[in-house]
Amino acid sequence: MLTWLNFVALTLAIVVAAYKLVPVGGTRRTDGTRYLSAFFLCIGLGLAVMSHPVLTAIGRVEPVPNLGRLLGNSLEMLAAYFLGALGQSIARPADTRRWLRRHGVLLAGATFLMAALLVGADTTFTLNFVNAYSRDPVVVGYLVVFFSHIAGCLLTFIASVGGYVRHAPAGVLRTGLSLVVTGAALGIVWAAWSGVRPVVTLVTGRPLATALPIGSTLGSLCMLFWLAGATLTAWGDRITAPLRWLRALRRLRRIEPLWRAMRAAVPHVALNTSGGWPLPGAEFALYRRVIEVRDAQLALRPYAHPDVSRWLGPAADPATVEAAVIAAALVGHARGRDYRAEHPFQDVDASLASESAWLARVTRQFVDSADVQRVRRLAAAEADRADREAVDRNR
Repeated sequence: MLTWLNFVALTLAIVVAAYKLVPVGGTRRTDGTRYLSAFFLCIGLGLAVMSHPVLTAIGRVEPVPNLGRLLGNSLEMLAAYFLGALGQSIARPADTRRWLRRHGVLLAGATFLMAALLVGADTTFTLNFVNAYSRDPVVVGYLVVFFSHIAGCLLTFIASVGGYVRHAPAGVLRTGLSLVVTGAALGIVWAAWSGVRPVVTLVTGRPLATALPIGSTLGSLCMLFWLAGATLTAWGDRITAPLRWLRALRRLRRIEPLWRAMRAAVPHVALNTSGGWPLPGAEFALYRRVIEVRDAQLALRPYAHPDVSRWLGPAADPATVEAAVIAAALVGHARGRDYRAEHPFQDVDASLASESAWLARVTRQFVDSADVQRVRRLAAAEADRADREAVDRNR
């Protein structure tokens, strides 16, 4: 990475870690949140140490050449370790402490091995460490251990969280985790690329040169995805607010005909007697409308003729059935015909999105379906017949 980008990453990492660690409402942060914060602190410090000014400053006082590089690489390995722990805490929380102990031993062993290899390589300080010593098998061993440990931790994270993400409900959490997993996948590509280059140089004697800074670009993309995924809960709702508003406004318009028909029949269900709704509060207005429609259904359901399902037939679409029951109930209510019938509601997920989407389907059938119009006529005919029979009995 460029020097300024390293320090920008450090600043952002510290901000994200602090944001994740600060308690909200006195609640204690979860283990996963602490692992995520530790990951960002370590990766930010590691990138800062690996910047050229810091490496140069450490190089003036380090007792062993390139010891600053070992420090930066160790911090990056520690960051990968905490990311793996995060994956464990999400997928298998009961096994997290055992994972920490086992991989902590691997981390300590890898760090000790890298230190031994660095001392044994007898290098001199240089900022261009990888290219300068890619023909030294001891240094190449150092790099292979470093990149292999990071790739292993990232693979563990993806294996742990991948299944969880696939089954998580759609929303900010799932999107944020998906971004972090994508960053981890790019991190594996970065580790593989950075680890293969010195091995190819050692084996072939020729450097694997590229016109583009692939390693730096991949590293930057990793940080971008990690930071975006970790902070999505803070800014995601603000970004998606216009989309949610438009969706709510569209759903409001779609269920308007059904709501107006039911409100005219049972006006006492309306939570707002003005009948209007402010544009800025479209989501709340949709929530209120869904409640009003459901309350109206409960109030009108006994007035629906008990033969509605038979009139439609067994192959009728569930939305058509519910729309027909409402249409028949409106007819029965208007004619004062309480059939004491029980018409069960369609089972819908208890969320505003699911309820409003379902009622939009019902409204479309209520307005446009020929079957619903036929049920409306049959219900009216049955009410007429019952009225005539009542008149005949009273003669």
